[in-house]
Amino acid sequence: MSLADELAKLHEVQKLDYQIYQREQAIKALNSGERFKLEAIGFMKQHDAAKTVLQKHEAVLRDRELELKGIEQKRAAVHEKLYSGRITNPKELGDLQKDEEMLDEQIGHLEEGVLEVMDLVEGARTTETTLAGQLAAAKRRWKETVAHTEAETKRLQSELVALRPERERLATVVEKSLLRRYDEIRQSREGVGMVVTGTDSCPGCHTRLTPRTMNLLREGEELTLCENCNRILAWGA
Repeated sequence: MSLADELAKLHEVQKLDYQIYQREQAIKALNSGERFKLEAIGFMKQHDAAKTVLQKHEAVLRDRELELKGIEQKRAAVHEKLYSGRITNPKELGDLQKDEEMLDEQIGHLEEGVLEVMDLVEGARTTETTLAGQLAAAKRRWKETVAHTEAETKRLQSELVALRPERERLATVVEKSLLRRYDEIRQSREGVGMVVTGTDSCPGCHTRLTPRTMNLLREGEELTLCENCNRILAWGA
């Protein structure tokens, strides 16, 4: 069998090899979702911290509101006693008035404190809500990326399962030493061990072929390699 015939058979193997190579590279290039996973973990930590801050402010607010309510109840009791008409002793009435004034002052301070804590709670709640949204979005991106990667991997692996047996079938009819040399070349040349050209340039590395190489290629008497990339050359349209 002539060299041209052997190269024609090898070219069919090359076509399949490149399809296999493309799918293998596509699987490697798929997004694992690791970045989105780390992003989600980061938002989770921030959200947990924000929830803790919110809960602390809410606890302080509850305590201050309870304290305020207690003082207001005490003031209401003093006020009721003061104006009930049951107390006629001037000194006792004076003491009640002082008590009411003191309680009013306490209520004013507590109300200011409650408003300050309410502002803190509102700010903490806004932060917690924002982070909760960012966390949910990050989890969604992570989940969608992983799902896409799994689906694409399954599809590409299914195609590889169909391509590899056909490649092996075609490879069995190629002369063994030629196939071995081709395999060695393509391992270091991005899956392309041979190229077919009809011009004076190599399709693999786009280097212009020397006149000597062109003569050997046209004659087709011996195996010809690109002097630049070392790929096997075959002459054709």
